[in-house]
This record gives sequence, C-alpha cells and structure tokens, in this order.
Amino acid sequence: MAIGSRTFWLARKGNTPAEYEDASAANEAAGRYALADGATESCFAGLWARLLVEDFVKDCDADLQSWPDSISFLQVLWDAEVQSRPIPWHAQRGVDQGAFGTFLGITLAACPEGPCQWQAVAVGDTCLLHTRGDALLRAFPVECSKEFGNAPKLVGSRMSLDEIRKRESLWTDGRGQPGDRLWMMTDALAHWSLVEHEAGRNPWGELESLLSGPETGEHFASWVEGLRDVRGLRNDDVTLLAIHL
Repeated sequence: MAIGSRTFWLARKGNTPAEYEDASAANEAAGRYALADGATESCFAGLWARLLVEDFVKDCDADLQSWPDSISFLQVLWDAEVQSRPIPWHAQRGVDQGAFGTFLGITLAACPEGPCQWQAVAVGDTCLLHTRGDALLRAFPVECSKEFGNAPKLVGSRMSLDEIRKRESLWTDGRGQPGDRLWMMTDALAHWSLVEHEAGRNPWGELESLLSGPETGEHFASWVEGLRDVRGLRNDDVTLLAIHL
C-alpha cells in the first residue's frame, strides 16, 4: 500500500507566521506522524510543540504506550533553547512555569495488499478523524463536537515525569483500507469538522478539494479565512495533516 501525506497550516488571524504555535512532522518511511498545538497562554509554546512532534517521528522504535518516557529529555532541550535567548524580566515568570501543548501521534504499519494497521496516542484535543469516502469511521480522542472545551489536557515542559504519566493520555488503534484518509487536525478545525458532520453536511469532501488544486497552500489559507468569516471556524492557529492510505 502506497501511503502519502500533505500538511497545511495557517496562523490565527492577526498573527504573523512567526507567531504560529502548532507543529507537525511526518516520517513517511517509518510510518510515523505527529501534530501538537502549543498553548498560546504559555511561553515558547511553539518551540515545545516542535520538540514533541520531531522527537515522535524520529524515534522509530518507541512503543506508543512508552511515549511519555522521552519527554524528560525534551524538557532539557526546551530549557536550554529558551535560556539561550534574551528573556525580558516580565516574561521570566512564564518561563519558570513552562510551555504547554496538546499532542497526537500516529504510527502506521502498511501491508503489501489490503488493510493497514494504525495506532494513535493523544493528550488533549488535537484529533484524528478516519474517513472512507464521505463516511466518518472514527474520531479520536474527541468523539463529538460537544466534548470540546476550554481546558484540554496538556503536556508541559516543566511537568514532572510522574505528573505527565498521570495526564489523560489515550491510546487506540484501527485498520484502514486503500483510499481511506486519516485527517490529523488541531482543535479549531476538528471542532468545525465534527459540527459539520453532525449537521449532515460533508466536510470531508471540502477537505479533499484542498488536496486537488495546483496551489493547495494558498487555497487552504483562502478556505480557512472564509470559514472564519462566515462559517463558524474559531480564530486560532489551524493545522491539517492529511494521510492518504
């Protein structure tokens, strides 16, 4: 089975690309994909999100249920990078508290023919939506739009390892057929998609159309801005990692 992925992102309206605090990473050869949403109210959240996703996709031998074990090393990297930067006095308290973010990681085991096996780990409300044609087969870890809230579970750059292990980390798995999509989305887009689905509309068809244009990055930005203006997409950083099985 040939597996490929595409990633699209857009900073929240009013922010520059440098202020974008989501992060995504893909290792096609290893079948590992990750998405994180840095919490805006914390310091250097974009850096923390990037460390989380980059580590996940390169650690090809790690079992998903042992995923938190590598975080203490990432915390050291985060702190070293932050301390190397000039920090104004008024930001020091935020640095002491650390950065926070949600996380979603996926591994795929492709079969030569037929279905493939996927596994996923998540903390918070960055979501995986598994579709086949116009049908939604699975939503994880948030299963319906009403489950989104203002206080998702987060992983922190200064949390103790014991505290991280007590976070509500969720694991699941599934099987995909050739032609299926695994859509990895940060919370604003995932919420919109589930609202549309629950209303009997077809957000998956709209998402597919983003992948077919000759200038998909610009098309994505225009599409997101349109949703923000008239169709209920919350103004936040938006990231979509689309995996085609």
